[in-house]
Order: sequence, then structure tokens, then C-alpha cells
Amino acid sequence: MKKVLTTAMLVALLPMTAQAQQPDQTPDRLVAEARSKVQAFGGSLKQALQAAIKEGGLTNGIAVCNTVAPEIAAANSNDGWQISRTSLRVRNPGNSATDWQEMQLKAMQEHPVKDGKPVEIWRVADADTGKGFEYMRAIPTQKLCLGCHGKSIDPAVQAGLNELYPQDKATGFSEGDLRGAFVVTYQPKSN
Repeated sequence: MKKVLTTAMLVALLPMTAQAQQPDQTPDRLVAEARSKVQAFGGSLKQALQAAIKEGGLTNGIAVCNTVAPEIAAANSNDGWQISRTSLRVRNPGNSATDWQEMQLKAMQEHPVKDGKPVEIWRVADADTGKGFEYMRAIPTQKLCLGCHGKSIDPAVQAGLNELYPQDKATGFSEGDLRGAFVVTYQPKSN
């Protein structure tokens, strides 16, 4: 009986093994590419924010988040890959979390950093076909973020936020809180 079960398990795993061997579908490769996309997006955004703030203060930084961040995301979204950000408390309603993303954000909330690194989670959305991949990496609130996302916001900055983001819910954070998450999805092109 044990031999029959082992054989049945091996036969059941064969399609998964063949799928995993496709170079563009391996979870390790997808996760590595997602990490690379987050690194490029996050690094470019942080650099643009720091330059804008240095040049014109926090109100200048708001404009970067409003216009430059989507451009950076678009530049890093290609060949079936899409990158964005979401949060439980969004500034831009267009960045609202899906049900699955909201569940992951709630799980990340208690400990957005583990072993000195932001928490990450991923899934293959359609395990039967291997198509569709979604990755999230926590964005812990850093000191740089507090001027626009903290508990005590300068009135001029608040006025700028109110103008560009009238439905803003992304304030009241402390350093180390889960600010949100980077989201990377991959949907391979159909042949």
C-alpha cells in the first residue's frame, strides 16, 4: 500500500515538476525578479524624494509622490510585470488593496521587519496553470516618511496634502510602523 501511495504522489507531482522547470515560471526566478523590481522602484523613488525635499522642502516631496512615483512605477512595469504600492491607510484611493493584499498587510502589521529585512510574501495566483504571480514587500515607516505621514505634520505640508489628496488616510504613523507594501505582479503574455 505504501508503494502505491508513493507512486501516486510522484505521478501527481510530475506536472508540477515540469511546470517548475520552465525557466520563466520558477518561483525562485519570479521572486528574484520581483525583488529586483522593488529595489529599482524603491531606490529611484527614495532618491527622487530626497532630491526634491533638499531642493524645496517637504511640499516639493509631495509633488514627487503625486507625479513622479507613478512614472517610476510605469518605467519598472513591462513584459508582464506591474509594480505598485498599497496600504491599509492609502493616500491615493487608486492604490487601495485587494482582499488578498489587505489580508497580507494585516499579517505584516505586527512585525513589518524580520531579521533586519522588510517582510515579504508571494503566491502563484493560479497554481493549476502556473500563470499569475503576486509578491508583496513591507514598507516600514522610516524617519524620512514622518514629515508627510507622521503624527505631527507641518500646516503647510498638510495644506499641500489636502490639495492633492483630499481623501488622505495615510497619516499618524510612527517610525517602524507598517506604512504599506510594494506590490509586484506578473502575468505572462499569452502565446
